[in-house]
Amino acid sequence: AALRSREPIISPAWSPDGTRLAYVSFESGKPVVYVHSVTTGERRVVANFRGSNSAPAWSPDGRSLAVTLTREGNSQVFLMSSDGSNVRRLTTSSGIDTEPAFSVDGGSIYFTSDRGGGPQIYRMPVTGGAAQRVTFNGDYNISARVSPDGKQLAYIGRRAGRLQVHVLDIASGQEVAVTDTASDESPSFAPNGRLLLYATAVNGRGILASASTDGRVRTRLSGPSGDIREPTWGPFIK
Repeated sequence: AALRSREPIISPAWSPDGTRLAYVSFESGKPVVYVHSVTTGERRVVANFRGSNSAPAWSPDGRSLAVTLTREGNSQVFLMSSDGSNVRRLTTSSGIDTEPAFSVDGGSIYFTSDRGGGPQIYRMPVTGGAAQRVTFNGDYNISARVSPDGKQLAYIGRRAGRLQVHVLDIASGQEVAVTDTASDESPSFAPNGRLLLYATAVNGRGILASASTDGRVRTRLSGPSGDIREPTWGPFIK
């Protein structure tokens, strides 16, 4: 185990070089973002502001983090250096903005927002500016992840009451549901971009599962007892 705690640890995110892990810990009684060195075990607090600190995401160069903070009111997306310095607010909506994810070139942030009513996925430049809505099918789309080549988004969409992993071709806007389960969460692309790892519930228990990005191959993965949540695929280290 990379880390053990009696309190919840959620939202793990690998640095691009695979040497660090950002995550949210509740050990101090509130959600706080840490960065943990996998090689040395050293860790440091990078976001412990008033209110909630959550949903860390790495920039492609590993120098920056996007996080969700409530220090100024509603949940909004902020950018910071990976050591917790140079904090800058990115989104400024009156709604809830959360779950940031960088584009592969580092120039944009995808995030979940309810600014238009129900939660949908939006994109905006890291320098600020107008946000553009990305998802239009259904009234509930969350938890976007960008494919390694930057051409696809994976996310959780609710259709007919079922929460399933969907894959969107960004250029064409074509969407496909790639899972046949109904309580999916936390999709994560494999480094080769061909598979997705995700968590789902079967018979009331959280398990890991995988699916090809076209939905043709689906596998339920065995695991230890207990619920398994929020998987994240580590980077390919050359």
